[in-house]
Amino acid sequence: MGPLQSDDFGETMDLVRRIKDGEQEAWEEFFRRYHDDLLFSIRSGLGKRLRGVLQSEDVFQSVALEAFRDAGRFEYRGKGSLKAFLHRMVQNKIRDLGDWIGAAKRAGTVPLGDSILAGLPSAGEEPRYFDEERFGALEACLGALPQEMREAIVLRKIEGLGYAELAERLGKTEPAARKLFSRAMGRLALLLTERKKGEEG
Repeated sequence: MGPLQSDDFGETMDLVRRIKDGEQEAWEEFFRRYHDDLLFSIRSGLGKRLRGVLQSEDVFQSVALEAFRDAGRFEYRGKGSLKAFLHRMVQNKIRDLGDWIGAAKRAGTVPLGDSILAGLPSAGEEPRYFDEERFGALEACLGALPQEMREAIVLRKIEGLGYAELAERLGKTEPAARKLFSRAMGRLALLLTERKKGEEG
């Protein structure tokens, strides 16, 4: 699972500056650079329950708009800091939307089909990756894993948690969390290899 494109200090701060200045080209560059990685993060984080209510591309657009609006809060803290900033926004957005939908359903105030992101441009069909071959295969194989393995990979590789935080989130000891993550990555690699062989054969 490849990381998001590296963002060194010069490139990162230039993009953030252009976003703050309201340049249209900044959105286009942001979209090209981060679309597939963030869309994968969103689709992995939403799960089946929320994906039945929300469009992944709507969530992506919402996160992007908030990133532009809150660009002034971004602080460069080393390589990968913009990636971490964006992924925190994704996870916070998904958590907030999940809480909102859960509360609305319990109160009986929002039908299942209603989107709480109705104010955003409609995404239409479920979005596709630019690099569909890579990310489509990765998403399919990740979805084939047992829930605990899938969660370990998402928390470690997408949210970027350390092993201590991973263990706490999974309710395991740190050695057990390390072992689970290692087994999950091994299983994922095997599934990806088998999928590739099947496509070639």
